[in-house]
Amino acid sequence: MSKPTTNRTKIYTYADYLTWDDSERWELIDGVPYLMAGPTPEHQKILGELFFHLRQHLRDRSCTPYMAPLDLTFEKDELTMTVVQPDVFVMCGEYGHDKGIVGVPVLVIEIISPSTATNDTIRKLNLYQQVGVQEYWIVEPATQIVHVYLRNGSDLRWTREYHPGNMLSPSMFPELMIPISTVFE
Repeated sequence: MSKPTTNRTKIYTYADYLTWDDSERWELIDGVPYLMAGPTPEHQKILGELFFHLRQHLRDRSCTPYMAPLDLTFEKDELTMTVVQPDVFVMCGEYGHDKGIVGVPVLVIEIISPSTATNDTIRKLNLYQQVGVQEYWIVEPATQIVHVYLRNGSDLRWTREYHPGNMLSPSMFPELMIPISTVFE
């Protein structure tokens, strides 16, 4: 198994990514590799809480939530230059199951840390906007805030922030009410 070089001028594909050492987690955005730090216990607790609410609500429906680590590509082609591992994402309708999931999620959730903040708030926001994600949540454990971005035409636009005491509902599943206080307990 190999791993990418730190030379930012080399462009990689999903085929390259599949040869990298499994002991490290990487994402590939527009051909550029980004090493992912291991999650903290707090991160995993938040991830589990959000996934639990989505899984319980979507059981026996045509949408399925997934959680990291699971590869997500937006096209079924090993020459694609983008593969990400969102913390939580929801797929609806028909989509591919290959080495990971292939398609465009309706909802993506990223739990940021100091080491992932730039990727999650800039690179991934732009990526998810470009591929057509309908809703994007950025969860900030340090401030206990969830930022919600909703699709408006071709853009993902910041809509609102949620704090403990608020109830959060995905726009596609308005009957699902997630108490923000339980997310950050």
